[in-house]
Amino acid sequence: MPKFICQFRRLAVPALVAVAVVLLPTQIAVGQLRSGSTPSLSYFRGIEQLYEGDYLDAERTFRREARGGIHIGVTGRWIDAIAYHAMWGEVLYQQGRTAESLQHFNQACAQFLENPKWLLKVNFKQSPRPAPNLARRQIPWGRSGRQFTLGKLPSQMLINQGDLQSGNRAASRGGVIQSAQLWKVDVVEIVRVTALAIRRRNELLGPLAKFDALSREIINGLSRAAPPNHWSNAWVDLQLGIAYAGQGKLKLARKRLARAERLAGKFDHRLTCVALLELGRLEMESGNTDAAARHLAEASFSAFYYEDVGVIDEAFRLRAINRHINSQQGIDSFLEPAAAWARHERYHHVFARLSFAMTEELMAAGRWEEAAATFKTGQSRLRDARTGLLGNWSQYLEARLLYQQGNDSASAVLAQAVERQQATLPRNWQIHEANKLFDDRRLLTRSAVHVYQALLADPTPADWVIRPLQTLASMKAPQDDAYDRWIAALLDSNTPGTALEVTDLAKRRRYHSQLAFGGKLAALRSTLEAPEAALNPRLRSQRSDLLLRYPSYGELLRAGQQLRLKIKNDWHEGLDDRSERDLVKIWRDWSTTIAQREALLERISLERIATDLQFPPFLATKNLQSRLKPGQAVVIFHNTSDGLLGFLVTSKGSTQWNCGPTGQLVGLLNNFLRELGNYNANHRLTSEQLLSTEWIAAGKKLFEALFKGSSLDPEAISELVVVPDGIVWYVPFGALPVKVEDHSVPLISLAKIRAVPTMSLAYGQSIPWRRVQRSAIVGKEIVPGDTDEEQNEACGLLKEALTNPIDFLSPTPVATSLVGSFLDTLVVLDETDLDPTQPWAWSPLPQGRSSRRASLNYWVMLPEIGPQRIVLPGMHTIAERGGKTSKRKSSPTRPGEELFLASCGLLSSGAQTILLSRWRVGGQSTLDLMREFVQELPHTSAADAWQRSVELAQELPLEPAWELRVKSSKDAPPLTAAHPFFWGGYLLVDTGAPANEDGANEDSAGEEKSGESR
Repeated sequence: MPKFICQFRRLAVPALVAVAVVLLPTQIAVGQLRSGSTPSLSYFRGIEQLYEGDYLDAERTFRREARGGIHIGVTGRWIDAIAYHAMWGEVLYQQGRTAESLQHFNQACAQFLENPKWLLKVNFKQSPRPAPNLARRQIPWGRSGRQFTLGKLPSQMLINQGDLQSGNRAASRGGVIQSAQLWKVDVVEIVRVTALAIRRRNELLGPLAKFDALSREIINGLSRAAPPNHWSNAWVDLQLGIAYAGQGKLKLARKRLARAERLAGKFDHRLTCVALLELGRLEMESGNTDAAARHLAEASFSAFYYEDVGVIDEAFRLRAINRHINSQQGIDSFLEPAAAWARHERYHHVFARLSFAMTEELMAAGRWEEAAATFKTGQSRLRDARTGLLGNWSQYLEARLLYQQGNDSASAVLAQAVERQQATLPRNWQIHEANKLFDDRRLLTRSAVHVYQALLADPTPADWVIRPLQTLASMKAPQDDAYDRWIAALLDSNTPGTALEVTDLAKRRRYHSQLAFGGKLAALRSTLEAPEAALNPRLRSQRSDLLLRYPSYGELLRAGQQLRLKIKNDWHEGLDDRSERDLVKIWRDWSTTIAQREALLERISLERIATDLQFPPFLATKNLQSRLKPGQAVVIFHNTSDGLLGFLVTSKGSTQWNCGPTGQLVGLLNNFLRELGNYNANHRLTSEQLLSTEWIAAGKKLFEALFKGSSLDPEAISELVVVPDGIVWYVPFGALPVKVEDHSVPLISLAKIRAVPTMSLAYGQSIPWRRVQRSAIVGKEIVPGDTDEEQNEACGLLKEALTNPIDFLSPTPVATSLVGSFLDTLVVLDETDLDPTQPWAWSPLPQGRSSRRASLNYWVMLPEIGPQRIVLPGMHTIAERGGKTSKRKSSPTRPGEELFLASCGLLSSGAQTILLSRWRVGGQSTLDLMREFVQELPHTSAADAWQRSVELAQELPLEPAWELRVKSSKDAPPLTAAHPFFWGGYLLVDTGAPANEDGANEDSAGEEKSGESR
């Protein structure tokens, strides 16, 4: 309540009492006329404390008012409690205490439902009339374009509570005696706070509001809440309009809100600003930004006349967002005079918000020094708001300023802002509440499908513009449990195709949550740097807009392209010392442009930029099925709290089954891994173990556990694409025995097998192969031989199998991820531990493992170009220990996450084929396998090349002395690599890029066409 109204009340209350006594009908006069105002002056002081930024004082005030107030009988409360709980909830809301605030908004609405027809008891002795004094007030920040007449009503009206017959009824029937009383009540304030409680409940409940029983009861309670054909129905229209908006009934909402704009169709009133505010919000969310701008401006004007500080605050918050949606240039002319007004009135909360809005606009205009000064001024006025929603936004803006300044603390400040926002985010609370309702069966299956769709769908481009911090905080929060329930609801509703799509969305979200800026940074990299042909029309338009908006990025990009082209032309074998020094300088200049672009991308990512998350892509189940040919099958596994789900998709149809709890499968997998020889990283197998077939029985049990209930016919499958999840990442599918007639054979002997981290990548990539200009072999740790000469000789045939091999730079002049971007094929023969506790910490290239910029984190950054073919036969995973995790380390990630993230990370940086080991074998057998594989790659698909390599390896004779994991014995019989220990541990991750019509992939891409293209 405005200050001037509080002062007015001190003078007007005594006079009002006298007038009311004179006007009392004889029948009512025998009752009591309560003295004082309802709500009290202390209550209105609490509202001022809130917008002065003294949240804690305001909370104490409303708590005290709620404990007092009017009591009906022993425990009953009256309509004044609506105000106390609504404003108490508003204070908690501004503090970011979502669950607590909702409780008070619920209590306010419940209190309304206790007295839904209280307006019928109001003694309307005076109709609205013009208020010429209000019209004399000059709005500091603008002029209204509406035609209106400011109206006024008494600040308090009389309401009859109880009746003369209450005592008689209580004596005869029992119950509470409610003698007739007249209360002086600020009727408009009770209507306002009821509308506020409904609006905040809509916001906090989000998609749950449509299925909320209390929300429906509110609409029913408002249906006949005012005298028929009376001007007060405009107040009911306001409340109903807001309630309908929460139910998604936007046409009804707009109609009611438009009617609420004026009393008696003529006069503006204290709640006109609320109606205009809600109309502006609806228009903005519908994309009608011009109409939204008009409504929000008029809401602020009307709120100024009637001194509704809360509406002024909210109108400016939404106005700032609307201007960003509309891409308006320049500084909002409203902000400076509005901020001066707020400072003069000591509304520190409002002043800080306006300062932050001005800070953002100064940033957009490139006036960073002014922005920093304005931000500092606003931040100094935060007071208690420092720890609330406004404080979170303040930290986000501070991070933006620090990134612009190149301050190393920027990332820490941003992380803290995101962490704090996660704790206050309504979306996170909504998901948690939906999970509880679903588990308790209070959220029905059909409703749950719609709720989870709204809560868990990927953010839209508009989300990054309207609510950047909230969207970032949402994307960084793990929500696997909620996806599990969404999938369960879809399976319960017999829509397995959609459930399969949701498993892909869950994996996408899992990957994005691990990326900087929730995947937004990666999306902007791709938009600005990917080849033009790889972008759809919308992304090409986004790229054009971004380059117009940030011309400096285009300049850096062009400079980088020129330097990259020079490196490509000048890097070759046999450079003399001077040429090598000159080339190192170019390398470093190019690295500098990369770092400058990356820094600029970070700053851009924090701005209100419309962004489409691109990798991994999304593919509908029906589209996947349409791409499959006879004999091709995709099996998707997805681990949930209800068990490991399996989905099989072929060109003819699909099936879905449940493999049971993962815990039951772990023992079968571990037993199979141990039967294959995996006890520890250095365990050496004897000839007896290599000739044994005991692994077949263990493998059959695992195969049965994984595929029981599916329609998989191994003999009818020519290519099997596996989408693993959880422990399935450690399953050596190629080695699983399947029965053919009267004997068992490894699955790879029947079908080509490859894996992808998400279903959409199975047949979703069509990027042609680049012409191989450089290949490299790096490292020797798994190569047999005691001397460099012996190891070089052992690698000779493998090197000959590569196209255009080149000696890798050592030491590297720049980060290894940058050097690797000039390779088309990379084979790493050093060992690498893939630590589940630090899935991003490993480096594909060994020379950089001790370097600060060598981890996988840097491979997903610019230049977003990596080797298309990567071979890593020296990788160690927990499969090497029979699935046992380290007793000294507990992993914060789920099993298999390190392989999932490694696959996604390398594929996102341009790889299309990755062959890595789940356990390290080494020795001559490994070199032979790798040689056959890379030798076949130019002529066929990766899955076909791998199948052929395994078939050949099974027949190759073994020389134990040249094997790192085989125990030599004088009496050992001749051995081959037929045992799956030698080839079963390799994981082929491949996107199935199509071969050329002539069967060769090698020259399909031709020269690189644009940018630093793939």
